[in-house]
Amino acid sequence: MVSPTPQTVLAVDDNDAIRYSVVRRLRDAGFHVIEASTGAEALRLAKQEPVLITLDINLPDIDGFEVCRRLKSDPATREIPVLHLSASCGGLDHKVRGLEGGADAYLSEPIDQQELVATVKALLRMRDAQREARRQAEEAELARQELKAINETLEARVQQRTAELQRQISEVQKLSSFLLQAQDEERRRISRELHDSTGQLLVALKLNVNRLKSEFVSANPEGQRVLQDTEAVVEEMSRQLRTMSYLLHPPLLDEAGLVSALRWYVDGFATRSSLKVTLDVPRELGRLPQILETTIFRLVQESLTNIHRHSESKTGSIRILSNDDEVLVDVSDEGKGFSFDSEVEGRTSRPGVGILGMRERVHRLGGKLEILSDSSGTHVV
Repeated sequence: MVSPTPQTVLAVDDNDAIRYSVVRRLRDAGFHVIEASTGAEALRLAKQEPVLITLDINLPDIDGFEVCRRLKSDPATREIPVLHLSASCGGLDHKVRGLEGGADAYLSEPIDQQELVATVKALLRMRDAQREARRQAEEAELARQELKAINETLEARVQQRTAELQRQISEVQKLSSFLLQAQDEERRRISRELHDSTGQLLVALKLNVNRLKSEFVSANPEGQRVLQDTEAVVEEMSRQLRTMSYLLHPPLLDEAGLVSALRWYVDGFATRSSLKVTLDVPRELGRLPQILETTIFRLVQESLTNIHRHSESKTGSIRILSNDDEVLVDVSDEGKGFSFDSEVEGRTSRPGVGILGMRERVHRLGGKLEILSDSSGTHVV
């Protein structure tokens, strides 16, 4: 087993006898000791980085106070513990001056040899503790810098990812807005085609049926009955076609405006569903921008459909308020209500396509959609 290398101590004293006594005691304690008898020699040997310096005060060239000051001012030696030893400067003022000048401890004659060794070992433990504390502080600072770099990298990645998500959300919203606009345009086109093309064909068919009835009224009673049934079917087809065309896009919405279209729709919806619906619209509400009128009409249309299908309510209410800055639409019922967080047959309830479409329509215009629901009913605002 290899023995550890002895630690080196520098003993500085111009008194050979005192220096010999100190050196002998330190060597007996297991230290390797180098010696100096002057301040200049002490400063030179200190470059060898001893673990500790015992330093006399009264030196022939430079006093121990000045030597200590120079040692503590030099970055290469400032961390070496300095133990002042003095036979002639044992007063309190000398001890204070030495400690204030940078010395780590101060012993005056007579010096007990055991106290000397114990003080040296204590100073070395303090030095080791300081080095360990400094090492841990450096490691902590390094860890802090690494953590800061990680946080900055993570923050940059989060910002980048957030920007990407915002861009994707913006693209999805643009696409959704485009699809809603295309849907409205397609509804308008189909409604016009049904009215102008298919509707006219049914009118021609009805005229032909009437002509056949007038020509075969007495010749063939059975044929007459068939023609009457055919006329009724054509009439029903015309009625359903008109209803379908108006539901896709009511002509009144373009020609007479939102109020007239809503009144027509509410009357027809109440007849078809047996749901009692009240419509409260201010008289002074005039024409609104086309996209806003279309959005409000689709909101009312979807809300009334949801009331009829899901709420089990017998009544529905539509209230529209407006000022210079905004339009408020409130559609309510007195049904059983619902919750987006409820579970039905083990599955969590989520907003349907209709509600999502309503939200997107309102968002496209910079508005806000709120749905308030409990056991007493639901408000779509």
